[in-house]
Amino acid sequence: MDIEEISSVLKENEWCDIEICGFYENDLVVKGCLEITDQDYFIELRFKNASYIDAPLSWTMDTTENCILKVTDKNEVQDDTLESQKYFSLGGLYVFSFLAEFFSSKGWVNIVADSVEYKRIP
Repeated sequence: MDIEEISSVLKENEWCDIEICGFYENDLVVKGCLEITDQDYFIELRFKNASYIDAPLSWTMDTTENCILKVTDKNEVQDDTLESQKYFSLGGLYVFSFLAEFFSSKGWVNIVADSVEYKRIP
């Protein structure tokens, strides 16, 4: 699970549209492209054993930002907090957060899963 490598692939373009493409046997699949209407994907992310999603079905990322993807380990979150109850009550080891653009603001979208795998799409 190399988050820096995934961020590097995403940052090869000035922006990226991300789309949730499916949920198969507890794996959440999202794909990234330059324009969601073209669906010419260049990356696929597979979140293994996903248990929580706090995201729209698709979102845009300004990949020129310093931090566009961050990971929070379950062990870094205190058990008795609202954050722990919200994200980890159904399982999962990590919160994967993407910095998304929402019209005139930016915010984090979150996916809780045990790990993430990626592949480039030719």
